Formats: sequence, structure tokens, C-alpha cells
Amino acid sequence: MRSGLSLALLLAWSGLIPCPRAAAEADVPNVAVLRPAQETRMSNAGWAYDRYSDLEKLDAHKKMTVADLKGPGIIHCIHSTRHRPEELLSRGIVLEIYFDDAKEPAVHCPLADFFGDGCNGQSMDFSTKFIECAPFSYNAYFPMPFKTRAKVILRNDTDKNAMNYSFVEWEPLKKWDDKLGYFHATYRRECFQLTPKTDKEFFSVQGSGHLLGRQYSVVTDEPYFHHFMMVMEGNNEVDIDGQARRLDYLGTEDSFTFSWGFQKPFIGRYAGMTLVKPQGPAMLSVYRFHDYQPIRFNKSLRWSINWTKERLHTKRPGWLKAVADGNAWVDYATVYYWYQDQPGGFKHQAMRPVAQRSRPMLKPEKAEKPAAKESVEKK
Repeated sequence: MRSGLSLALLLAWSGLIPCPRAAAEADVPNVAVLRPAQETRMSNAGWAYDRYSDLEKLDAHKKMTVADLKGPGIIHCIHSTRHRPEELLSRGIVLEIYFDDAKEPAVHCPLADFFGDGCNGQSMDFSTKFIECAPFSYNAYFPMPFKTRAKVILRNDTDKNAMNYSFVEWEPLKKWDDKLGYFHATYRRECFQLTPKTDKEFFSVQGSGHLLGRQYSVVTDEPYFHHFMMVMEGNNEVDIDGQARRLDYLGTEDSFTFSWGFQKPFIGRYAGMTLVKPQGPAMLSVYRFHDYQPIRFNKSLRWSINWTKERLHTKRPGWLKAVADGNAWVDYATVYYWYQDQPGGFKHQAMRPVAQRSRPMLKPEKAEKPAAKESVEKK
């Protein structure tokens, strides 16, 4: 009885099956269930300065294995130090997680972005059910089941040694259940000119699983976009299993469950704004989780934002002039979190060099030259 309840609650907490309602078990909170046969384990890394002098350190241009675990098991918590200087180490350190010896990592993301520390480490401290930017540390509480092996790695791509302490808390599972999904997270960053004709894909995945959540870090130096004008617009279109616009949120702020734009910081259980800087340049970091009702797909899922249908805005002179002048650029750094039936196979965007990653905007060089020329002429 106890082991059966344990598995059922695990699956329900992960969102993979409905919560059991049979008999009294449905009313027992997970934390109150005693499991004498269940073990609690952890793996340390990074802090080789006192008791465990043989631990790997997170030195410049090195990989550090935080945990190499034998399954079946489930990771419950990943903790890491936050680092200085932020502009280098927030995105200069990369988190990789491999499951069951897959060739591709299921998780491939700059450290700060994975934990929701938006715009290269500028978010306020905050806590949610899944990610947390605590004072001087990062914590993640996504349940991460694995069948045979899990390997958690931090990769330091910078020229600086990082004084780091990381750990993973996990539990073995008595047996693997095929209903369990593998956790994934991917980072993508792109700077593009936002025009009345922009229709852009932000995420696409093939296979079977469900989307758990996402977070965006958005930066723009376009004065017309101050207070996130136009950034907050655009239909968020979600195509599922080949069906176009199965979900269609009529505004980006609405897709994060807000209204009338992104106005002030807010931390909620399911959604929040951890950085709101409305101008000079404008910066935004925002998240949302769907664990109350994951977005399920059996074959494919595609998330795009379509600005072409914004009829109240597409003919506005200010927007059209900014585009005609070669301006109206926005930088989107996105992280999507999901569960899938396979441990690997997803193709992540290649990481840019650290010098580019740490820039507030990745505006193409050809887009920067006109602004530089204009400033010289004004002088």
C-alpha cells in the first residue's frame, strides 16, 4: 500500500497522471506519508576548501560534475551559489543535465536563466514552487525522474574561476514506471527587428509530453517601445499535434496571465514579473508555470508570437517610422520547461561566446552602425 501510494503521488505531483481520488488516500498530503524504506541522498560539488578537498571545482574553462547518479531515481532539488561578476558568470556558466546516457543534454541553459534570474542576473530575489533566486543562491525544485542514470554538470566558459558550492538532493525509486516523463529545459536567445509583419517561432518540440512553463528576459533600446509598447502585444499561438492555434493568447502579457502590459514587479505561485525596467533601455523578466494544467502534446508543440494581427497598432506612425529608420530592435532570451517521453534527442541552440552572452542586447553589428553614425553627426 505504501509503495503504491508513493508512486501515485509522485506521478500526480509531476503532472503526468491525475491525482488519485480513491478512498482516504486522496486526502493524504504527500508530506504526511511515511516511507520507511525510502532513502534520502545528496551529492556535493565545488566547495573543496574544507572537509571534502577532493571535490571538483568550477574553475575557468572547466566542467564540474555536480552529481552522477544511478537509477532509477528522482532529483528533487538542485542548489548553486550565485557568482560575481554577474555580467560574466550569470550567463558564462552553463547548466547541463543528461538522463540515461543520452547523447544530447535534456537541460542546456545558462545558470542564471535556468533559475529565472533574468537579463543576465538582474532579477529581484523571489521564490516559486519550481525556481528560486534566494540571497546569493539559486534553487530549483523540478521533479526529475530518471531510469538508469542522471548526470548534472556545471560548465564554466569564462576566464575566471568561480567559487562555487552546488548540491543535488535526490531519492532512489524502487522501480521505473513508463508513465514518468523526463524533464527538459532549453535556452534560446535572439535579437530581431520587431515590425508589423513579425511572426516568429520561439519554441518547437517533437514527441510526446507536456509543457510545464516558460520565462522570458526581454531587452529593447527602442524609445517607441518604452513601457514595453508592442513588446506586450502579439498573439501567442500554440500549435499542438499539427493543429494550428490550439491555444491562442491575444497578447503576450495575457499569455503570462497579466493585463494592460507589464507594469510592476509581482511574484506569484504560477506567474510573476521579477524585473520591470520600463525604459532606457527597457528590461523585463517574466515567468509562468502550468503545473495546475500542463499543455499536453502527443506528436509536436510549437509556440510562436504573431504581431501581424494587431490591427490597432500595425499602422501607427511611430512604429512604422522606427522600423523605416532601421530601429525597433528587441532581444528575447527564453527558457522553456517541459516533460517528454524520451531522455534526449532535442537539439538546443548553440551557446554564443561569453562576450556576446553577457551583452544586454545582441543587436547585429549592421543594426548598430547607423546609430553610431548618427551620434557622430550630432556632435
